[in-house]
Amino acid sequence: MAIYRDDSDLVFLKQCTNEDLELLVSILTVDPKDNTLRFTETLTSDASYKRHYPNHQLYWKSIAAELQTFGANSGMNLLRQGKGVCYREILIDVCNRTNTILSEPAPFFIEKIEDALLNSLLKQSLENISQKDLKKIAADLGNVNSKVTPSMVMMGIQNFITSSSLMSNYLIFSILNNLGFKSGNIMTVMFPRPYPRRYQELVVTICLAINHLWLLFNVTGPAYRVTIPACLYIATLRKKYNDAKITNHILKNNIDLKKMMGKYL
Repeated sequence: MAIYRDDSDLVFLKQCTNEDLELLVSILTVDPKDNTLRFTETLTSDASYKRHYPNHQLYWKSIAAELQTFGANSGMNLLRQGKGVCYREILIDVCNRTNTILSEPAPFFIEKIEDALLNSLLKQSLENISQKDLKKIAADLGNVNSKVTPSMVMMGIQNFITSSSLMSNYLIFSILNNLGFKSGNIMTVMFPRPYPRRYQELVVTICLAINHLWLLFNVTGPAYRVTIPACLYIATLRKKYNDAKITNHILKNNIDLKKMMGKYL
């Protein structure tokens, strides 16, 4: 049985909804290839899981411990007394596996590392697609220049996903769906209105490129097939949690956004 290791980067999971945690539990326990339980998972045998499922909030530590265990199994450390490794180590290991370049030392804020992972996946995927698809993405972004380069398109995509955390999350959900992980109702809740058709087509093209990139990484062993999508999804949950925290702070303190933003204009 996995034992939770205190982890400041995962403690926010206790604030997530059952709907949020449902997909994370699925990533950790179900193989999307055949929709059967992973051979290496232990969560479904956990006493808290058996007692509280599907009320995931009540056993969030067991969920976090399962991820920490997969992180340890990916070759960084051996399990010690049933404990895995902290999320930051897992994320940095995932970055190394996916050829994501981090500054030395790794950024203090975990969000910076998560953003670097997604940006790296996008950049590498653009370098491995055809000029035709590259031009299509550029056109979807509103760039009609006849000569497009991966770096030019990457800049446009970064502007696209950083203009709203919802856009970044939409892209990650689409990547997970293309890898076989079903988001179910959570995608409908987070994105009640569909994005414009050209944005949907843009995301589809990017996802196909990243699927190809997934093969190029030569991801072997069950651990990385869990930790890579898990890190992408946790980044989404963290963005949602941070956005909600900022919104609650604004509402609680009756902050005038126009007046506050005026100081920086």
